[in-house]
Amino acid sequence: MTSAFNKSQFLSSAVKLDFDSMDLPERCLVLAPHPDDESLACAGLMAMLNEQGAEVQIILTTDGGGSHPNSRKYPSEKLSKLREAELKTAIAHIGLAPTALKCYYSSDSAMPSRGQEGFEELTLKLSQDIKAFKPQLILVPYELDPHRDHRATWQLLMSALELAEIARPKIWEYPIWLYELAGPNDVPQIEAGELIAVDISKFLETKKRCIDAHVSQCTTLIDDDPTGFMLSEAMISNFITGTEYFLQRSKLNPSSSLAKNYFEAIYDKNIDPWNFEKSTYEREKYLSSIQSIPQKNYTSALEIGCSIGIFTEMIDPFCDHLIAMDISSIALAEAKNRLAGVTKIDFRQGSIPDNFPDERFDLIVMSEVGYYLCMEDLLKTRALIEQQLNKGGILLLVHWIHFVVDYPISGDQVHECFLESSLKNLHSHSTKDYRVNVLQKV
Repeated sequence: MTSAFNKSQFLSSAVKLDFDSMDLPERCLVLAPHPDDESLACAGLMAMLNEQGAEVQIILTTDGGGSHPNSRKYPSEKLSKLREAELKTAIAHIGLAPTALKCYYSSDSAMPSRGQEGFEELTLKLSQDIKAFKPQLILVPYELDPHRDHRATWQLLMSALELAEIARPKIWEYPIWLYELAGPNDVPQIEAGELIAVDISKFLETKKRCIDAHVSQCTTLIDDDPTGFMLSEAMISNFITGTEYFLQRSKLNPSSSLAKNYFEAIYDKNIDPWNFEKSTYEREKYLSSIQSIPQKNYTSALEIGCSIGIFTEMIDPFCDHLIAMDISSIALAEAKNRLAGVTKIDFRQGSIPDNFPDERFDLIVMSEVGYYLCMEDLLKTRALIEQQLNKGGILLLVHWIHFVVDYPISGDQVHECFLESSLKNLHSHSTKDYRVNVLQKV
């Protein structure tokens, strides 16, 4: 098969990573579909991080027993044990102990992907391991790397992060078969700066020993299956240049607040994209949120991110005057239509913190909005809320707490940020899906 991938053009766009100017992770998790993927893709980086004192953990998602399906000397179970032993030898060259490795033993070349039997069980297992380890950097195969197990491993990570309830880690994707087998639809469409190059020349000889440790894949050790897999010299040459390459796509590592066009595109496809109007979950969350705030009349109130006006309609009876703002013109028009007969609501289009209202408020509601902001903008918003709340004023915070690929920060990070503010926490409660905090300016 001829690849549609222009390797030289792709690699020429890489930006050299300056380790001296970055905060190195204390904990790095490597997801490897097969024994040898870890050595080819990131043995140098793992060695570098280990030398710096970082804790490195590797999770092998398949059993590796499918490379020589017709071998009688090495049937699948025996081959799987051999390849696991080879992987432990490889990571020992880096300086990692055998305990740094965890194995999930999915069937090689048949790992379940999203929607297939066994995927949910793997998701739960990985989410628990992520929650326990709390990695700050995760290395995973590129989303469309041309091997089903590589793609399934990427999908597994995305699903597991939704359950893991940890601070957002950096996610670097590594290519393996992209160099050799990519079709036109597999090639990454990346922006400037999203491909990073890591100089691992100091650890190149270590990396070569790691690759060579996978004897079953690099030599003719298994000589009774002419159809069996073996890493070619050309394939290996992609990975022993003294540089390792990783995709740090903004899709997985958003560093700025989500812009207006993001929301307009969502509402243009579906006027109620989160099913605010009919969802039992949303209705129960709204009622729980309303019941959490002090039940009294509020002279002036602000709802940040009113969307199509479902929650706006519920908080309106408590307010003499309410400013309902949203970044999306489409959503705001729908909210206006929904509440057309209510004259005490002032609908405003705008984003926070840039368009934060100048008025002062007795009640501010920020429900399912804070995680759309980068931390810098959230801190600016926090300062404005502290400033614009009247003494005794109430802030209601409600946020989904699971990982979402698009969101710059997590719901938990939003709430922890405000718990470190000058506002006094009056009430807190959480479910398995969302978190509520009621704070007051004292």
